[in-house]
Order: sequence, then C-alpha cells, then structure tokens
Amino acid sequence: MNRFTNRFSDNNGQTKFDPKVIFNFGSLDKSTKSHLKNVYACVTMEIVAAAFGAAINCYLKSSILHFGGMIGLFVFMYLTVSSHNSASPLKRLGYVGGLAGCVGLESSYLLDYVISVDPSIIVTAFVTTSVVFVSFTLTALYAERRSMLFLGSLLSTALSGLFILSLANLFFRVPSIALFSVYISLIISCLFVMYDTQLIVEKKRLGDNDFIWHSVDLFIDFVIIFKDLMIILTDKEKKKRRNNN
Repeated sequence: MNRFTNRFSDNNGQTKFDPKVIFNFGSLDKSTKSHLKNVYACVTMEIVAAAFGAAINCYLKSSILHFGGMIGLFVFMYLTVSSHNSASPLKRLGYVGGLAGCVGLESSYLLDYVISVDPSIIVTAFVTTSVVFVSFTLTALYAERRSMLFLGSLLSTALSGLFILSLANLFFRVPSIALFSVYISLIISCLFVMYDTQLIVEKKRLGDNDFIWHSVDLFIDFVIIFKDLMIILTDKEKKKRRNNN
C-alpha cells in the first residue's frame, strides 16, 4: 500500500499524480503484458479491417458482397481448428483480418440505416464503445485475479435466455421486446469484456500464447457493443424527431 501511495507523491510527501501508474498493472508479469499488447494490437487491426469492409459495401451497395459473410464463417471455422503453431502468424493474421472485413460487410446494412437517420450517430457510438471497452478492460485488469471468471456461467445462461426471447419475438413482433433485447445484449457484452479479459490472462499464464485467437473474442465483444449502441441511439433520435414534429 505504501509503495502504491508513493507513486502519487514526490520526495516532499506532496501529492503528485504519475499517469504511468494507470497502465503499470503491477500484478501482471512481463510476459503477460507483452501478450496483452499483441492481443490489443490485433483487436485494433480487426476494427480497422471491419471499418474498411463496411465502407466498401456502403459505397458499392452490392448485395453480392454480403456473401462475404459465408467466407467469414469458413475463416472462423479455420481459426477454431487451427492452433497457434499449426500456421504462420502472418497467415493467421491475414485470415483474422479477412474475418473482420466480412463482419464489416455484414454490418453495412445497419450502417446504411443509421446514416439515413443521422450519420453522427456512428461517430458517437464508436467513441462511446471505445470508452466503454477501455473502462471495462481496465476494471478487469485491476480487479483481483480470477474475480470475474464466475461470470462465465451467468453470461452463458443470460445468452440462452436472450436467444429464446429473440426467437419468440420473431413470431410476436413486439418492438419494445426487440429494444429490450438490445439493452440486455449491451449489458451482457460489457460484462463479457471483463470476463474475456481475465480469461485471456489466465490462459496466458497456463501457457496458451495464441494472441490472434484471443483477440477474436474481444473483437466480437467490441462489435456487438458498437451495434447495440447504434441501434439504441438511432431509436432515441427517431423518437426525438417524432416528438418535435
């Protein structure tokens, strides 16, 4: 405790904030920190690839490109069965980049809809998603070791309930239930960020060095949060316009 306090104090005992302490993560060893850097570098690359894929399809507006989703499925299957040592890292990075691009292609319809309402929603949703993602990631890294892993079974159960609710709404078509599902999905995805972050750390400590596959989990969390926020913000904007009219 004294060593932690000293990081915020100078030699005279006066309070002095050192921003480096935020990203020090003293409980993590050097190897785990290096692994996390690779994971988040991959996540960043995947987000850029997804944005590129979405931009291409929004510009071309071609339904043919949506077959890229099938390609993404095969890429996902390949990443699932291939190990960290069975293929070169650059090759697997190319595969995961293609998967992220396909996710972007599949997201273009939603992006087109949001743009027709208010293009600024995309920027707001992306910035908010980034803040939420970083906040929950830091929470998981600073929390007690393995303290978030209990969420695994709870989140799996919640996902099952959400799936059943969404399936039922296909028949009843109740807008309020659909929007409620989006809010629940947002909460679940935020909790998954903490769970997946601590799970990645534990996997690394057990000898799993596959940072490429680990990044896919966090990328999926990021995309779902981003989509849910866009839907929520778009719904609020439409309600606001109806009230003004």
